[in-house]
Amino acid sequence: MKRTLIAAVAAAAVPFLLVGCSSDTEEKTSDSAAASTVEELAIGESPQPTGDIYHDTCNGIREYIKTLKDAGITGEGSTPEAIGTEFANLAKAAPDWATKSEQDQKDFQRGVDAGIKGEC
Repeated sequence: MKRTLIAAVAAAAVPFLLVGCSSDTEEKTSDSAAASTVEELAIGESPQPTGDIYHDTCNGIREYIKTLKDAGITGEGSTPEAIGTEFANLAKAAPDWATKSEQDQKDFQRGVDAGIKGEC
């Protein structure tokens, strides 16, 4: 059950984390949709996107991990490393991943790596 919750919340958060790669119009739409989804899942307050994919990803994952910890959700699937892997895999499986620049992809992965360490 916990793994399903983590997967659902991670799936909802990936568009929020990738918003830094989109155009201004897409950013506003993605931001609103992601914020709505995250609020519906009641995982807490999300950091506002800055448009910088590294910082948005790092802060998003760090806050997500903190929310899980605060909610008492523990286990093998909820370790920071497992969450980072799941976020990265979900992002890479997204249809628009291949359209992102190599630099955006690297910045996203750096954000994931820093976020799981809490070093944003």
